[in-house]
Amino acid sequence: MKQPFRLAVLALALLTPARGLVIRNYNAALHNRFSSGFPGNPVMNAGFLHGAAKFTGVGWWYISGNPSASDVQFTLVSPRHVLCVRHHAGNFSGGNQLVRFLGSDNQVYTRTIQPFTNIVDGTDSVDLAIVSLSSPLPATVKRMRYRNNRTEGQFQNDTVMVLGKNPVSGNSVTGGTSAIGGFLDAVYPPYSDNTRMFHFDYTVASGGGDDCYYGPGSGDSSSPVFEDYNGEPALVGLAAVFDDEDPDTYYSFCTFIPHYITHLDAILNPAGYRMRPADYTATTLSLASAASPGTLRQAHPGSFTFTLGNTGGQTTGNAELTLVFDPAEAPNSLSAPGWVVESMGGGVWSVRKAVMSAGDSIVATATWTSLPAVAALNVNVTVESDTTSTTTSQPSFTLLPSYAAWAAGLTEAAETDDPDDDGLENLLEYAFGGNAENGRMLMPAGHPLRPVLSVAGGTVTLSYPERSDAVVRGLSYVVETATSPASLPGATALPVGAASSTAPYAPAEAGFVKRTITWPSDGPRRFARVKVTLSE
Repeated sequence: MKQPFRLAVLALALLTPARGLVIRNYNAALHNRFSSGFPGNPVMNAGFLHGAAKFTGVGWWYISGNPSASDVQFTLVSPRHVLCVRHHAGNFSGGNQLVRFLGSDNQVYTRTIQPFTNIVDGTDSVDLAIVSLSSPLPATVKRMRYRNNRTEGQFQNDTVMVLGKNPVSGNSVTGGTSAIGGFLDAVYPPYSDNTRMFHFDYTVASGGGDDCYYGPGSGDSSSPVFEDYNGEPALVGLAAVFDDEDPDTYYSFCTFIPHYITHLDAILNPAGYRMRPADYTATTLSLASAASPGTLRQAHPGSFTFTLGNTGGQTTGNAELTLVFDPAEAPNSLSAPGWVVESMGGGVWSVRKAVMSAGDSIVATATWTSLPAVAALNVNVTVESDTTSTTTSQPSFTLLPSYAAWAAGLTEAAETDDPDDDGLENLLEYAFGGNAENGRMLMPAGHPLRPVLSVAGGTVTLSYPERSDAVVRGLSYVVETATSPASLPGATALPVGAASSTAPYAPAEAGFVKRTITWPSDGPRRFARVKVTLSE
């Protein structure tokens, strides 16, 4: 085979808009990735040569006013990063260009393209860039892996899956096959001082029906090239340049992605990501959650901890703990020292680390200045990495009721305040089932709010409302009796013959029972009161 080594030193033909990926025996039903709707609302082609559902992470530049120009493809390598070639940077310098992806849920996701980060190898410009997206993409848009653990010699002659622009129609993308023919260093300033590339070759005279090449000025720059690894695509290159000077063989050149993993990871790592390897040894992640401290109350400060550990024997990457709270119950802050912590909005928090060694663990702490007024705080937790299966769980944390939650809406909320001026301080209203702002001396079902003392048939009876969960709430009801008001404080010993019991109210008072204390009336006259204390 003739080798076009002139590409290493001469200016090349960049794949600027014109034709597309030429397939020897093009068949729309076989070679089109989408059956219809591209680029606005495409439909996956179930008969696509390489399996359309495997490429949800390959998006396209979306130009609503010029659909036929929506030809540049981007390859997703993290939820918010895509790869493309450097020489496309000028096309997207405006900062408001759009890229679209079709997820496995058949939903189209649109993001804005952010500024490029160009790859530099020492002082050499490389025709490769990472592009940030305006917001992360969901898991239904697949983050593509790259082919790792191989030398260039092992890649030689490997079959590759090539994606590109449809040369017949500007409203689709297409795919063919080829084989890696060789490697070289390519120089084409200002985009490449030295870029490591491979080429795949198209024999003009004859070959397989799916054989393909990038046509002259095809507009296919950045189109991805994959190998099949265990039934899934593994990225090996991005289309960059083309040479058809040899009348017998056309050469399509691609930036060789595995050569630049260290450079790419240096950009991704600070955001908590790394390039995802296709070949790996699985490890195991564990998750434990706990309340800290163990007893938490509504409307009080509090925190929960989530401990994520790599309990397997292998290093992993793209380790991520995703916590999803009800937006109205989300924490005020979340911390995880040494990890990237990001609030995604809507009650969602992401805790990430690019590389997690075997035996490594983190403690992520969600903190509230005032815990929500709910009986149970629920959270959906997802744990994943690029060498483990994704797992989900739904831990639930019990929040005990509190005076603070009950008083949260009061204009005067202190325990000793009396907003309705009815003579009952807030703490007593709370303990006996009153409404602190209406002055009504009855419970909701009509029973007396204040303690009632009566004498009949030789028996003294003291009754009052008591919360059925008083112990949980930290409420104490203490009855004091004495022969004079001055002697009441601390006189907690009941008269001889006293008996105490509780019973439901009739009609019922939700959350309350009726406490009744009786003693014989033949003793000296006594005064009685109910003292309420709160210890939360």
